[in-house]
Amino acid sequence: MSEYKLKPTRWSYVLALLIPIFSCLGTASIVHRNVPKLPGALDSLSVNKLTQVVIPGSAEIQFPESGAYAVYYEYRSDIDGVSYARDEIPPRMNCQLRSIGTGEAVMLAHSNVEGNVYVYPERAGVMFKRIDIDQPGVYNFSCQYPDGRSYPKKVMAVGPNLVLEFFNAVRKPIAAMLFGSFAFVFSGVISALIIAFVAIKRNRSKHQLALHA
Repeated sequence: MSEYKLKPTRWSYVLALLIPIFSCLGTASIVHRNVPKLPGALDSLSVNKLTQVVIPGSAEIQFPESGAYAVYYEYRSDIDGVSYARDEIPPRMNCQLRSIGTGEAVMLAHSNVEGNVYVYPERAGVMFKRIDIDQPGVYNFSCQYPDGRSYPKKVMAVGPNLVLEFFNAVRKPIAAMLFGSFAFVFSGVISALIIAFVAIKRNRSKHQLALHA
């Protein structure tokens, strides 16, 4: 009878050890599915995805999906062998974005994101306007000086909002690592509680057996 009381508690130790092991395997699986995608996702955040537009002037821009985009003022740029080096302060321009298909104008909002910039040896830009695209498609982007003059020529770049793209790229891998870490710590605590509980119960059982011996 005494052996029957003690055997189940021994298997409880095994269960307590298996909990963090399986938790660790589950965590590794979650991280493996998400984290390896991170370098590729970050590599895709390239200024090459931005369409350069010499202004005053216009160009057709393809927005492949709905979401947040941006207009950047490139104060250092190179297009078709022509170098553009200007002041870092965005110029006063009247810019418009209009759907080719519907003719509907899209509002260009002022940038409210500090530090939304990119700096490369050939290109450097600062966020000039925010764009929210509801309907994917081709749009006409144009900028003109308020007084109608045509010089000096400058460069705008239209495309993904690089800051938001960065956060979207790292959000899922970071969430996976945080969830995995929490699961591993939580399973370790549960395992420790089980071991402590079983140890106490075994100690009491042995003590009672000793009293009745």
